[in-house]
Amino acid sequence: MKKKIVVGLSGGVDSSTTAYILKQQGWEVIGVTLKLSSTLDSESLSQARQLCGKLEIPHHLIDLGDAFKKEIVDYFVQSYLEGTTPNPCAWCNRRIKFGVLLERAKKLGADYLATGHYARIEKTGDTYFIKRAKDERKSQEYFLSLIPSSVLPHLVFPLADYTKEEVRRVAKEKELMFKERKESQDICFIKGMSYAKFIEKYLDIPSEGCGQIQHVDGRILGTHKGIHHYTYGQREGLGVAWKEPLYVADIDSATKTVVVTEREHLGKDRFLVGNLNWFICPENFSFLKVKIRYNSLFYNCKLEYCGNKILVLLEKKIDAITPGQLATFYRDDMVVGGGIIEKIKS
Repeated sequence: MKKKIVVGLSGGVDSSTTAYILKQQGWEVIGVTLKLSSTLDSESLSQARQLCGKLEIPHHLIDLGDAFKKEIVDYFVQSYLEGTTPNPCAWCNRRIKFGVLLERAKKLGADYLATGHYARIEKTGDTYFIKRAKDERKSQEYFLSLIPSSVLPHLVFPLADYTKEEVRRVAKEKELMFKERKESQDICFIKGMSYAKFIEKYLDIPSEGCGQIQHVDGRILGTHKGIHHYTYGQREGLGVAWKEPLYVADIDSATKTVVVTEREHLGKDRFLVGNLNWFICPENFSFLKVKIRYNSLFYNCKLEYCGNKILVLLEKKIDAITPGQLATFYRDDMVVGGGIIEKIKS
């Protein structure tokens, strides 16, 4: 009997090629498109439905709008109001795609869920873990480090051994795409506006002066329109005059103060991580590497437990370590775990 597998279909080239590969491998494929907001992208839905017709597989549209609003959009907005910079994609992977959607897949009779992520799942003994994909420029393992290890046995990432160019070639040769689409780098629920404008519209709050911009030495340099306009390391848009460029060094949500400093004072060699998720909890907390954003370098680090959190100690100072962002820990090309960067209270 063929094994049933649900494929999350966004209408894009990666998920479309994923469905094709699995069908060729002999899986019983079920296509699912998620409705995550009231303004569903009709073009994406049309692409997904046409693909399922071509592959002769069933297609389901599943409305997860309420869960997405509560778990992702509200979290995104609240994080900015608390002076942190959220990573909604990482939480969506944990809560929605490999949380609620996996539950729905099982209700459709499937024990497995596949997506078009570029990442690799491997097993050693009884332990499953995530590794980097063949296409290191495209590899998305960083965003997957919050997924509970218990769900890994139910996930399939067919694009692990493909480069992006190889995926595009398959899609073109097999005519899997019915209209060329530009690959979006934006957060999926924000279209045509800045994050700050989205938050103001979402909460129906005015954009007006409501806090101070303060130099790290205590001097007040000006006012700002709201802390949701700022993130750590930001240089542009501060609107204050100074003898040299200034960068956001801290955001105090209690006083609505944005603290700025010169570049040479921006770096830190330690930070705190909470909301920890381990695939393989390393016995030795030395000889690890960490990424603090998707496009960041890998930084050598060692870890120390600090209650139920981890203190990350770096070999050298790095700029713009951002509370709210995802820290993913590696041993070689294997993800051992991840968590959310927190402020170190002074």
